Amino acid sequence: MSAQPDMDSPPNTAPLDPTVRFSGRAQAYASGRPGYPPEIAAHLARELGLRQEAVIVDLGSGTGLSSRIFLQAGFRVIGVEPNAQMRAQAELALADMPAFVSVAGSAQATTLHEASADCVVAAQAFHWFDLNATRAESMRILRDPPRASLIWNVRRTQESDFSRGYERLLLEFGGEYPQIRERHTDEGSIGAFFGGSHWRRAEFEHATELDFELLTARVNSTSYLPTPRDRAYAPMMQALRRLFDSAQRNGLVQMQYDARVYFGVLHTPTTT
Repeated sequence: MSAQPDMDSPPNTAPLDPTVRFSGRAQAYASGRPGYPPEIAAHLARELGLRQEAVIVDLGSGTGLSSRIFLQAGFRVIGVEPNAQMRAQAELALADMPAFVSVAGSAQATTLHEASADCVVAAQAFHWFDLNATRAESMRILRDPPRASLIWNVRRTQESDFSRGYERLLLEFGGEYPQIRERHTDEGSIGAFFGGSHWRRAEFEHATELDFELLTARVNSTSYLPTPRDRAYAPMMQALRRLFDSAQRNGLVQMQYDARVYFGVLHTPTTT
């Protein structure tokens, strides 16, 4: 079974800076992107020994999709997000959750106090980070033991006619998608962040059902795909409409995911 992280990968002409990259896509991101299975929060609480009301720092928290499951589990969450439009979407979506705090910062410079957090998480955002700087900042803001988790929604690409067709669409219109879709998701990068092989992994299957409006939002939230001002946008949307019409059942298509969760305690590598 083949799968790909449902992440955003930059084409040659687009800025890598995430503080501007998602400007104009935040609303589509909030409505079109999949959430995360709530079982993840319970699993991390149990495996990492996180107490009720522990402080979770969500690095690259975006529109709050990942923050929500930790808030619902009873944790306090500080969402650190550099993009103002994405941050505003999270603040709106989580306005009824007083345990959520929104911070303008980055994974490399959170602006948080030293030893102020119990765990850092990064969901679908780790590929944007400077790995070494993020590790150093995480070690600075975490209390002992310095617990962390990296989370990806990994889209199944061969599960159905629709999933295979959607992957072909991304390959046709997605610029550098094939080259950098797995940046920082390899075990070497994960091990470098955790400081060795001390991390563990869990997987949670889930799926989202989309009508054509939500599927369009999913596409419009993806930073390596054309925008409405690009010449390739109309052909892409025509291809998307054909794919949807051929695959829909009762006006819906389904995207299947494996939520991959890497977790453990950050270690300082020993030197000899």
